Amino acid sequence: MEKIYITKIQALMLGITSITVTGHLLYISVIINHSGRDSWIALLLAIFPAILIGFTVALLSQRYQGYSLVEYCQLILGKALGKFVVILFLIYFLHEVSLSIRGFGEFYTSAVTPRTPISIFLIAILILAGYAVRCGLEVIARTNQTILIMLIPIGILASILTHKDKDYRNFLPILDNSMGPVLDGTLAITSLYSSIFVLSMIFPFVNSTKQLKRYSILTMIILIIMFIGPVTGVLAIYGEERATGLYFPTFLTLRDIQIGALQRLDILGILLWSLGSFAKVALFLYAIVLGIGQLFKLDDYKVLVVPIAALISIISIINSEDFIGIARFLNNYYPYYATFVGLILPLVLLIISQFRKPGGKREGRKKDV
Repeated sequence: MEKIYITKIQALMLGITSITVTGHLLYISVIINHSGRDSWIALLLAIFPAILIGFTVALLSQRYQGYSLVEYCQLILGKALGKFVVILFLIYFLHEVSLSIRGFGEFYTSAVTPRTPISIFLIAILILAGYAVRCGLEVIARTNQTILIMLIPIGILASILTHKDKDYRNFLPILDNSMGPVLDGTLAITSLYSSIFVLSMIFPFVNSTKQLKRYSILTMIILIIMFIGPVTGVLAIYGEERATGLYFPTFLTLRDIQIGALQRLDILGILLWSLGSFAKVALFLYAIVLGIGQLFKLDDYKVLVVPIAALISIISIINSEDFIGIARFLNNYYPYYATFVGLILPLVLLIISQFRKPGGKREGRKKDV
């Protein structure tokens, strides 16, 4: 059994990539649909629940150092109820990754290669992610580290190149529709950030959890900053009325860039979302198969990679008949469902853990299973 050594920075970078890719590809339109021209206010208000999410996942992992979500749920709630809650989390992870790869496939078939069957893209990304999972967590973390270093300059470049097309008068008047839509947008952003709770499956394998709360909170603040440009940029360029009707607004922003001979930079968006989607799928697939392996006390979680990957592909297809159905789910139901599982349930675990005997530190925990 291989030993696992990753740093807390690598772990948190996995969380940044997984949230950024889904948010920029699928969720910018959801935020704008809820809050319109006041989406930037919703984003700023989301700082508070985002920090709470980061604090909760870090504190639980520190309090039960060396134990994964699957294990400390049973320590906190008892075996029967704990296993039930673990199954809820695993279903949430399964659904989250299926939505991500379906969105990835819909992006390619609608914006890049419309004649290619969507199943080709789903199978391709799952094969790559499955191979990474079989190689182990260290490979996933180091690959993602390289990817994120590439993605950040692309995002900054896109923001700079689109500056001349932005009209910030599109943000006026402020709060014309009162605070209701803004709070709806804040909930939508909170639900997106709730998926970082998946890191509770890999925090047991970091080499040190010292100052983990501080780093996790800083990570959530970085995520807020990384969404300011895409949200405000889309609204400043297209205006509220047009922006609310776009499914992949950040991609369209890149596609419309024209600076002399420099144009059609949509290849940067394709590169960004392809690499980022791979990292997210690999992370969630790893968390799911490891979680199932720990739940049923399997000797080797890797035997589950192929069947779980096949299950994810099936779920991604039956999620909805078309992308309109996916978008409707993300707008109307996902904010409540994801916030409950990714924020409310962890908070309940944290509160109950206050009345339980601390799990203590598991010494020498450097193995997957």
